[in-house]
Amino acid sequence: MENNTLVLDTMAKNQICQLIEGTGLDVSTLIKQIIKENETYRNRIEDMSKDLKSYKERELEALLIGDALYDGIYVIDKTGIITAVNKAFIEMTGIVESEILGQGLEWLIERKLVTESGLLVLKEKEKASSVTVINNQKIVITASPIFNELGELTQVLTIMRDVTGLRKLQDKLENSEKLTKKYVDELKYLRKRESAQSGLIGRSLSMSQVRQLIYQVAQVEVTVLITGETGVGKEVVANDIYKNSLRKDSPYIKVNCAAIPENLLESELFGYEKGAFTGAQNKDKLGLFEIANSGTILLDEIGEMPFNLQSKILRVLQEKEITRIGGFKPIKIDVRVIAATNQNLEEQVSKGMFRQDLYYRLNVVPIQIPPLRSRLEDIPLLVNHFLHKYNEKYKVNKYINNSAMEVLQQYDWPGNVRELGNIIERLIIVINEPVIDSDHIVKIVDNEKLAAVCFDKNNLTLKEAVSILERQMIMNALQTYGSTHKAAPSLGVSQPTVLRKAKELGIMAK
Repeated sequence: MENNTLVLDTMAKNQICQLIEGTGLDVSTLIKQIIKENETYRNRIEDMSKDLKSYKERELEALLIGDALYDGIYVIDKTGIITAVNKAFIEMTGIVESEILGQGLEWLIERKLVTESGLLVLKEKEKASSVTVINNQKIVITASPIFNELGELTQVLTIMRDVTGLRKLQDKLENSEKLTKKYVDELKYLRKRESAQSGLIGRSLSMSQVRQLIYQVAQVEVTVLITGETGVGKEVVANDIYKNSLRKDSPYIKVNCAAIPENLLESELFGYEKGAFTGAQNKDKLGLFEIANSGTILLDEIGEMPFNLQSKILRVLQEKEITRIGGFKPIKIDVRVIAATNQNLEEQVSKGMFRQDLYYRLNVVPIQIPPLRSRLEDIPLLVNHFLHKYNEKYKVNKYINNSAMEVLQQYDWPGNVRELGNIIERLIIVINEPVIDSDHIVKIVDNEKLAAVCFDKNNLTLKEAVSILERQMIMNALQTYGSTHKAAPSLGVSQPTVLRKAKELGIMAK
């Protein structure tokens, strides 16, 4: 055995020597060349190993990203073998990963889990799409070819998207849009109907003239001054002007000049710059004129406007600009001004309490609202309006009989429509009977003239007349003597009788 090995080694050495002689190189040089080639080969092996490792890392990263997607993903190689799937694909098909990998695409097609899009891409080398149903889910399949650097198709990436939820979402969105359109149409209709209806109630000639004037000035960009006693409905008229104007879809700001303290009114109307004065917020503040820009502003109780601010209001009307407190740069604004007051501004001007030039600027179109006592024929309409309003508010069903209505038409109504509304609301609350009669009115309204009128009415019953007379006499006695004890002798009855009668008639007494 050893002799045979020796023979073989000798033969190998001879062959190597023959090869070396054939190259013309000495042994040392040849060995160096072999070592160098081995190093080059080893470096190439290491580079290939790094590339393979990087590819594996990218593949793993791609699979992790794929698992984070809701869309199902599977990959086939150029022979149609499934090489990778993500979690969403497994959830869609219900087949475990180990059972899928290594299978041919036909295996999935036979089970109707995918379409032939992938095979079509292998054949045509172009993107293909199709639609199928898997487990009652509508699936859109998109297969895309992947090429290497040489332009050779190596893989096909297929994405499966469940559009069932999207379709349901789309249906919900369409229904929501239809519902929104319905609400918008209803809102437009209600706005249109509200605009068409005046807030003013009354058929008297004076109110018809006011209503006609409202419609005339509403469409014209002109300053309006609304005047009238407290409670006649000045704000209602201003609202009607706004609702019928070209600015009805723009801001509408209401300012009660008498309700805001004088030292705050300027900053509320015109705003201020950051840090303009002690106590100012550390930021700019918009004034109400700026907030109302492009719209309408109602300056209610304009007669209460401080004299030093009237010049600034005049500037708004003349120059169409304001300057904030602490600011120097004028700010252009486009605001329609409606003013209202229960005072006689001409008298205010003559007393030096109101600027004459501002009065002329405000009084371009004056609207004078008549007091309720001058249009008593409107009272039944107003009463029915308030009855409906407060019956609905307090969930009751009360009404006023003819005798009570006639009594209401004899009252002076110094508080005008506002007072009438308050009286009707009070009657609805405190009267426990379904029918409100004249006796109830007398108990609520403390007015000698009203009592006298009620007493003179031919349609009063004896009980109603006695109640009116008793109430008036007891009230006069209490006002004169101050207590039921002192009033009783003057009335010729005992103190308990006065106290009982006062309670029955709704008179506060002690």
